[in-house]
Amino acid sequence: MLLLIGACVPPTTETDAGPGTGGGAATGGGNATGGGGGGTTDAWLRTEGNRILLPDGTRWHGRGANLHDTRGCNACAYNPPSVAEVNRRMDLLVDEWKANFIRLDLESYPTPDGRVTWAPFTTDTSYLSNIREIVAHALTKPGLYVMLTLWIDPSFSAEGWPTNGTIDAWRVLAAAFKDEPRVLFGLVNEPESNFSGAQDAQVWAAMNSTVQAIRDVEGAGRKHLVAVQGTRAWSRVLDYYVTHPITAGGGANVIYETHVYDPASEFAALFETPAQTLPVIIGEFGPAAGFMTEADCTELMTRARAIEVPHLAWTFHQRCPPNLLQETASGCGVNMPLRPTGWGTLFKDALAVPW
Repeated sequence: MLLLIGACVPPTTETDAGPGTGGGAATGGGNATGGGGGGTTDAWLRTEGNRILLPDGTRWHGRGANLHDTRGCNACAYNPPSVAEVNRRMDLLVDEWKANFIRLDLESYPTPDGRVTWAPFTTDTSYLSNIREIVAHALTKPGLYVMLTLWIDPSFSAEGWPTNGTIDAWRVLAAAFKDEPRVLFGLVNEPESNFSGAQDAQVWAAMNSTVQAIRDVEGAGRKHLVAVQGTRAWSRVLDYYVTHPITAGGGANVIYETHVYDPASEFAALFETPAQTLPVIIGEFGPAAGFMTEADCTELMTRARAIEVPHLAWTFHQRCPPNLLQETASGCGVNMPLRPTGWGTLFKDALAVPW
């Protein structure tokens, strides 16, 4: 079975090859759980300057992990889909580990290649129904926010940018979750390469058009938070947005997502400096051999809390490294014992730190 990995850890230059890798606690009091129940109007997040705010005007302290959909990082695409398994893992992540933010990674493929479930939700209505069921379960948990992200999708360009097909997909999702305040939208996974930034303006235009399509669906209604990803180096770099923020919908409620698999010496450039002017989230981070250590991950969480940047670990899975869960069963892992790896234990302990 093909083992997919969450995110590529790209080289810092085009000649420096690197390996591939994977891509908030309610216990601490404060505003960590913020927001109301599903479908209510008092749970809407909003941006103001570089801040992401809860309805009461306090900063939103979202932290948690990436959670895979019924296709399970391709490990479960060869089996009938199990919403119950996704929800079981969510229960552990939220109820026991105390996450209050999940990035639900949606994956689709252009052809089955032996998979039982593979087609995009734009053509596979049962897949869209499964996504709805997972989100509905999430919204039974007070204060939990879910970011729906197109993680693997055949509509992406070869460089990982949104295209007209991606816009069509977002029209479907935006309509399906139009009235749900605790759902966020993450446009794509990772714009790749473009190390020099020569294509930044093109990536920006693709992102801006996709945000506009979502705003068109929302119409005069409330506006969801929409995450646009870094323009280069596998979503790492937010520099272009600092001087060219998204303009669609007046730029309101747009957040800027970076993926960090780097040593602490890079944190200022990757998220601390951009967060001085932009509302930033870290959509992925985790230990990656030769790039980021567990000590770097601890430092990232400490520094992200200090500047109030929401952050999501990679990944609540056993076959999509860097894994938060041990592989205690082969294949898809439905009903397997859910035990943390060393990385998982480190992250779970960090969620117990008040924020």
